[in-house]
Amino acid sequence: MLLTVLLLTLPLQPPQPLCTAAAAFLSTDRKMSAIVEADTIDDWRTRKKVVGCKITAAGGTTRGLQAEAVGFYERIRAVGWVRTPDPRDAPNEGSLRFRQGAADCLFNVYGNAMLMTEAEDQASTARALAAGEQRYHVYVMCLPAMPAAPRDSTASSPSARP
Repeated sequence: MLLTVLLLTLPLQPPQPLCTAAAAFLSTDRKMSAIVEADTIDDWRTRKKVVGCKITAAGGTTRGLQAEAVGFYERIRAVGWVRTPDPRDAPNEGSLRFRQGAADCLFNVYGNAMLMTEAEDQASTARALAAGEQRYHVYVMCLPAMPAAPRDSTASSPSARP
C-alpha cells in the first residue's frame, strides 16, 4: 500500500521526443546520468516561447574539463549531429547548438554544479565517480528544428542580436 501511495505522489513527466536522441547520446555514448524534463524555451528564431525539453546530465572525466568539452563536441559531430543553421550559440560559455532529426539542441558543458536544481542534484547523485574522475555536467535545451532566423538589419553587434 505504501509503495502505491509513493508512486502516485511522484510527478509524472510525459515523453519528450525532442530530447530522445540527446538523452541517448549522453547516457549511452558519454556514460552520463541524464534527467529529461519538459520545458518552455525562448526561441531566438521566432522570438516566441516554444514547447521543448531540457536535459540535466552528470558524468565523470579523468582528462579535465576543457579536454572533456573539446572531446564532447568532437564526439557529438562524429555520431551524426550537425550544427544548426546560423546557430547563434555562445562558444565562450561552452555552449554550441546542434541538430539531429526534428530537434535543435543547445549543449552546454560545465564543471561544478551551477544550476542548483533538483535535476542537477539527482543526476550528480545517480552517477558515481570512479577513482581519479572529476565531476562535469551537460545541460541541454531542445526545441523543434526550424530554418535560421533572418538577421535583424539594425543589429550591429552580436550582443544586439536576440
